[in-house]
Amino acid sequence: MERLISNHSDLRRIWDHTHQTKLASELPEEDLIAFIEQLQPRLHPGMPLLDVGCGRGRNLPYLSRLGFDVYGCDISSVALKLAQARTQQTGLSLRFQAAELTHLPFASDSFAIVVCVHVLPYYFKANIIEGVRELWRVLQPKGWLYLDLLDCEDAEYGCGKRLEEHTFLDPDGVPIHFSSRQEINELSNYLTLQQASRVESKPAFGHSRVKWVLWAAKEE
Repeated sequence: MERLISNHSDLRRIWDHTHQTKLASELPEEDLIAFIEQLQPRLHPGMPLLDVGCGRGRNLPYLSRLGFDVYGCDISSVALKLAQARTQQTGLSLRFQAAELTHLPFASDSFAIVVCVHVLPYYFKANIIEGVRELWRVLQPKGWLYLDLLDCEDAEYGCGKRLEEHTFLDPDGVPIHFSSRQEINELSNYLTLQQASRVESKPAFGHSRVKWVLWAAKEE
């Protein structure tokens, strides 16, 4: 039976603690940079862009300097404070909003670009689908969506207590879901995939990850 995270306050507490106590990369995501560079001929300054689960804001200065009207949202108030401090130091003007992935506080068709980096894997499968539908809802017609998911061949697969198929509990009490190719294909029921790439990456901290990088485009 698929499970849903019902206690968002617990999730918020866990991520607040994570952002207070753990190191994180300060550099923008390389696969996100490749996504933006590929789309560059179709983009123009002033386009509204939403970074869902922006964390401490590692991607925000890069996106803002390209001329996008950048919004960042995250469930963690600690992360948002760190992101705000980061952007103030750079002199950039961005907007922030406390938000949960599955209940985004934005009107439908609000953003020309929506990105969601290293967020979706930390939910149960049913929540991931719910989150994908929310990302798609706030995306404008002719807009582009970037998201990533962990693959079942990632090194952390099987670590921790099994909660459901392909989902395990990490030491911090957060579920981690690993997506099969079949699950990636099933996402076509909720969005229009343009590209699904299975890639290996070496983060600044920790071991190599195996993930899916997805690009989707919304028709008019």
